[in-house]
Amino acid sequence: MRFFQTLRRLAYVSRVLAAYWVSFLTSSLPPRFTKIARFFRVEPWSPARLCSMFEELGGTFLKFGQVLALQPDVIPMEYCNALFNLMDRVAPFSYEAAERTFMEEVGSRPEDVFEKFDRRPLATASIGQVHLAVYRGRKYAVKIQRPGVETEFHNDIRLMTTAIRLVEMLHIRSLHWIVEPLSEFVRWTREELDYRCEARYMKQLARNAGDSRRERIPECLDRITTRRTMASEFLEGVTVLDYLRALETNDNWELHRLKAGGFDPNLFAGNVVQNFLGDAFGHGMFHADLHPANLIILAGSVVGYIDFGITAVLSSYSRRHLVALTLAYARGDLDGMCTAFFKVSDLSHNADPAGFRRGLDGLSANWYGTPGEGPRLRKSITLMMMDLLTLSRQTGIWPERDVIKYIRSAIALDGLIKRFAPEFDVGLQLEQICDEQIRASVRKSVLSARTLVDLSSESLAFANEGIFRAGRMLQLLSEGEFSVRVDEAAGTTNSSTAVVRLSAVALLVSVIAVVWGGDERLGLNLFTAAAGIVAASILTLIYIEGGRAARGM
Repeated sequence: MRFFQTLRRLAYVSRVLAAYWVSFLTSSLPPRFTKIARFFRVEPWSPARLCSMFEELGGTFLKFGQVLALQPDVIPMEYCNALFNLMDRVAPFSYEAAERTFMEEVGSRPEDVFEKFDRRPLATASIGQVHLAVYRGRKYAVKIQRPGVETEFHNDIRLMTTAIRLVEMLHIRSLHWIVEPLSEFVRWTREELDYRCEARYMKQLARNAGDSRRERIPECLDRITTRRTMASEFLEGVTVLDYLRALETNDNWELHRLKAGGFDPNLFAGNVVQNFLGDAFGHGMFHADLHPANLIILAGSVVGYIDFGITAVLSSYSRRHLVALTLAYARGDLDGMCTAFFKVSDLSHNADPAGFRRGLDGLSANWYGTPGEGPRLRKSITLMMMDLLTLSRQTGIWPERDVIKYIRSAIALDGLIKRFAPEFDVGLQLEQICDEQIRASVRKSVLSARTLVDLSSESLAFANEGIFRAGRMLQLLSEGEFSVRVDEAAGTTNSSTAVVRLSAVALLVSVIAVVWGGDERLGLNLFTAAAGIVAASILTLIYIEGGRAARGM
C-alpha cells in the first residue's frame, strides 16, 4: 500500500514540475511564440508562479521554498519576496478540520478548554496553522497540524530515502554529497511532525537562556501538548517577516511604531547572532529554523523565538572545532580553516586534503578583500559556505551530520540578516563572539572539576609542607642560625630556586587572570593574588641577593 502511495506521490510531483517547467521555458521564447503559449493556456513564468508551484507541490517542497526565500544571492530578490508567503500565508484549512484534530488529540473542543479561541488562523504554514486563544487570562498560540500532512511528508521521505539508497547502491560519486543533507532533512522532518519533540526542545532552550536580556523563549502549556497539537505563550510583537513586508511596501506607520519601541536593526541582528552562537557553542543546542516568521521583534530589540520544530544538537567535540572553524574564516586564516574543517569531516578513501587547501587559496581571493584591505569578509557567508561544501565534494571530504546542521543554519542566518540589516558586519561579529567563546572554553577547562581536584590535592600538600618549613625558618631566625646555603657545584642557591618556582606560580596565576578577562583592580580577585605573589617573589629575591652581596663584602 505504501509503495503505491509513494508511486502516486512521485507521479504527482513529476506532473506538477513538468507543467511549471513548460511555463518557465516559454518565458524565454521570442515574443512571437507568446501567443501560442497563451492559446494553450500556459501561464507566463513569474515570482508568483514559482510560489504557486511550491504550494501545489506541498509537503517538504514548502520547506525548500522557505529556504530559498532567504537566499537573494541564489535567486533574484523579487522571487525571494514572493516566497515569503510560504512562511505564514499558505492556504489555510477549515476550522472544522482543526476542531476535529483538536478533539482527537485533547479529547475536548477548543472552546471547552480555552476561555477564548479565535476560529480564524493567525498564521498558516507547511505543517500546521496557529490560532490565538486565552487560557486563565493569558494569551496562547495554539498550533494544530494540517490534515493529511503526515501522509504527504512520509511519501516525500520515502522518495528521499529511495534516492539515498540508489546513490549508495550504484556508487554515484557525483551525487554522494546529497546523502548526508538528505538524511538529516529526513530526520528533522520526522521530528517536526511530532509537536512533543518541539515542546521538549523549547523547554530546554528556555532553561539554557535563563535570564538572558537578548532573547525570549515562550512557555509551553503541557495540557495541550500532544503529537498534533501544542499551545505556547503568545509573544506580543512583530515578526521579522512583517517588518520586511513593511520595508517593501514603505509602511511608515509600522516602521515608526517599531522604532518608537526601541527597535534597532543592527542591534537586533547582533542579538540574533549572539544568541545563535551562544546556544550552539555554549550549550550545544540551537534553533535551526531561523526564518523571519519564527523571529519576533520585542521591545528593546529583544529577540523572541517561536516554532522549535527544527532544533539541532552539537557534540562537545564538534562545538570546539566549529568555534575554531568560524573564527578562522572570519579572520581569513586558511590554515586554521583547513585544520578545523578536517577535524569535523570524514575523509573518503580518495580524499585530497592538499587539493582542498589549494582550492581554499583560489576561493579566498573572492571571499576576502585585497591584501591591503585586511582579511574582512567580502562575500556573503551563504555563498562562502556553498563554495566550501562544493570544494569538500570535489576533494572527497564530507562534513559530519551535526556540522551540516550548523552550516545550514549559518546560511539561513546570513540570508536573514542581509534582508533586514544589510549594513551589519556579520564577519566582525562572528570574530568577536568566537574569540570570547574560546576564552570561555579556556576558563572552563582551567576551572573544570578534574583540574580543581588536582589543584586542591597539590595545594594541600604544598600547604602542609609550607607550614612545616615556615616553622623551621622561624626557629632558625630565633636562634640566629638562618643563612643562605650555596651549592657550589650547581652555582645556584636553594632559595633562588624557590624564588624561581614562586615566580612560575605567579606567572601561572597571571595567565589565569588574563584568560579570565576580569577587571584589573585591587580586591579579592585573581589579579590581586597574582600581584601579591609577584611582589613577594621580588622582595624575597632582593633579600637573597642583598644577603649574598653582604657576605661578599
